[in-house]
Amino acid sequence: MSKNKFTRGALWSAALFFAVAGLLFTPARTVKAAGSPIVIGATSSQTGAFADDADYNLNGMKLAVLEANAHGGWLGRSVELKVYDDQSKPDTAVRLYTRLITSDKVSVLIGPYSSGITNAVAPLFNKYHFAVVEPEASMPGIYVPGNEWNFQGIASSERYLEPVLPAAKQAGAKTVAVVALKSAFSLACYDARIAQAEKLGMKVVYQATYSLPQPDFNSMALAIKNARPDVVIGCTYYPDAVGIAKSLHAQDFAPAYFAETVGPVEASFLKALGPLANRIISSTGWWYNFKTPGNAEFVAHYKATFHEEPDYHAAAGYGAVQILGAAVKATQSLDQNKIRNWLLHNTVDTVQGVAKVDPNGLALKYVQEMVQIQDGKIKLITPPNLAQATLLSPYTGH
Repeated sequence: MSKNKFTRGALWSAALFFAVAGLLFTPARTVKAAGSPIVIGATSSQTGAFADDADYNLNGMKLAVLEANAHGGWLGRSVELKVYDDQSKPDTAVRLYTRLITSDKVSVLIGPYSSGITNAVAPLFNKYHFAVVEPEASMPGIYVPGNEWNFQGIASSERYLEPVLPAAKQAGAKTVAVVALKSAFSLACYDARIAQAEKLGMKVVYQATYSLPQPDFNSMALAIKNARPDVVIGCTYYPDAVGIAKSLHAQDFAPAYFAETVGPVEASFLKALGPLANRIISSTGWWYNFKTPGNAEFVAHYKATFHEEPDYHAAAGYGAVQILGAAVKATQSLDQNKIRNWLLHNTVDTVQGVAKVDPNGLALKYVQEMVQIQDGKIKLITPPNLAQATLLSPYTGH
């Protein structure tokens, strides 16, 4: 399902050009270019397992490019976004980023969707010395000594669904089931939630991992039902988040608390599940009521441009362009060494929050808050000062 829709208002108009396998996004320019455009290269999972989530991320990047050009571009030059479809495949992304660097000779890069794909292309960024903001790579194992050119643009995997088990335990929950897709992000989340349950003294009565595209969710749901956990946690992407919910319904099992990572914050998730989505818990690194600089404008402009609500993937993509643009402006340069050094030692206020990294590029300030679907609407549950509702139990969408 494609979400790449545009209006043609005076400010937000854009022209889309398809070239070979890539998408060259050339926004309407509101300033006279002083030189050749500054081209941001990236891949995005426009097809394959990650497409539903990656669409939001790409739209966020497109919007940030539109706004950059509306305010004069970078270094007095217009900004363009050149994107290839990596088909949700790491090997395809490696080939395409190589092309962006060696053949297309783009000015700067932004990382792809998902930790697994980012992990695959990270050696390229190190080989060619490109300082890359990676808005969808939550796996902390990427940001280690040896990967000197990677900058995390989202909260780490271990933070996803972190508030769920303490809240459930406080309400009397004692047992947990944890399942995960065999992907870099999902497995990091899976390990963190199992360790957290054990630390809290909650018994893990069932744990399992699975692969796409054809996992046996019905057998897994039956095993979960037989284990009778109070809490079910799925470290998921969109397709498996939908599949697990449907399979639990088919087995007529509803835990007191049901939480999944990627997927439930999107409008398409509610459409796919209808009432089955009610009271599913999820994570978000951004929300429309965050008191971050420019956030209200971001929400309004995104809705006007794409005719849909943004999610945290969109905010992460938008924030990646914000961060990269701040580095280019501060250094007055496209020199990758200068950009890298600046990113290591400075902070940027983004719509997600403060972008600040450790010496290995690991994000230090981003958060993952808890949301819950309640009566067909996604509501922020934490933090207390921004919460729109309290956590409800039991899960009733079955």
